Amino acid sequence: MERFYKTPPLTDRPPRTLVACAGSAAGERYVFHDRIEIGRHRQGDDPPPGVLRLRDPTVSSRHCIISQSLDGRCFARDMSLNGTWVDGRRLIPNLEVEVSPGQVIHVADGHEFVIEDSPDGDAAKGHRAARSATVAVSVPVMASVLVGDIRDYTRLVQKAASTQLQESVRRVFERLAAETERHRGTVKEYQGDAIVAFWEDPGSTAAGRTRGAPAAQGIPGGRQVASACAAALALDKLALSLAADPSVWALPGFPLHMDWAVATGPVTIGSIGEAGRAVLSIVGEPIVLAFRLEKLACAETGRILACPRTENAASEAFEFRDLGEKHAAGFSKPERVFELTGPRSG
Repeated sequence: MERFYKTPPLTDRPPRTLVACAGSAAGERYVFHDRIEIGRHRQGDDPPPGVLRLRDPTVSSRHCIISQSLDGRCFARDMSLNGTWVDGRRLIPNLEVEVSPGQVIHVADGHEFVIEDSPDGDAAKGHRAARSATVAVSVPVMASVLVGDIRDYTRLVQKAASTQLQESVRRVFERLAAETERHRGTVKEYQGDAIVAFWEDPGSTAAGRTRGAPAAQGIPGGRQVASACAAALALDKLALSLAADPSVWALPGFPLHMDWAVATGPVTIGSIGEAGRAVLSIVGEPIVLAFRLEKLACAETGRILACPRTENAASEAFEFRDLGEKHAAGFSKPERVFELTGPRSG
């Protein structure tokens, strides 16, 4: 895999080195100070200093940027069609995420890098052509999808003060998103009164395949399911505490109640839009099922519901209560539903 790079001039920031750790160019080093941009090489392209070009059609023309702040911290921002991962967690397009030295940055379908503190050597150059358009890669992966929804939100919109409601929801979702990221989940979006997050099976993602993990064969791996279940329990507990905190939920006459659902199965993850302005897209039955299951939550069922595939994959680590068969809206037949009650003792 050919790579093209010119070391940028010195700045007031300390030097960092991006080290290739996978593929034919393993061990190549790219020194940068303020930032390094990764993109696809084009025929006749002469990249400016600090821009790393990869001769690979799955890499977008401007794929991602790794920047360094004045205090020496590094951040990665994805702008691509085929994705950027940090330690196996997919980045949300156009959202900066802090990256520590030693964490693996995975780009597109076959490039891995780590950041080092000190430079060593010059980068290589080259002159081969690449295709002018990014070849989008849409590969089904196994994922666990978590949906959290504010109960009776329509009533809140109609009766609560709009400014207080919007600010309260924003504060709640900011804290829920931070907790989700602590559990290594990817927050896809907020849909008004709902937060949507997912965990990919590391054996079925591009990042996992590069590191030699086995690809999924229609059976969900246990790791991402357990992570989603642990996150659901943590988020439910956090939501209860936020509901009692008037500095967060500033609507004393309208108590906050949230319901949750975890659904597991094959999804297709990609991006919609042009590179640089792309937004994350995730399509598959688990997304729909999680939203439908969440609507079944009530006092009798408990706040966190799960599908049979989730229960089957996580039952060794978590306790579930069998709620029997229930008919989720939009599905042709009823299916067993489970309540996630907590971690299994011992």
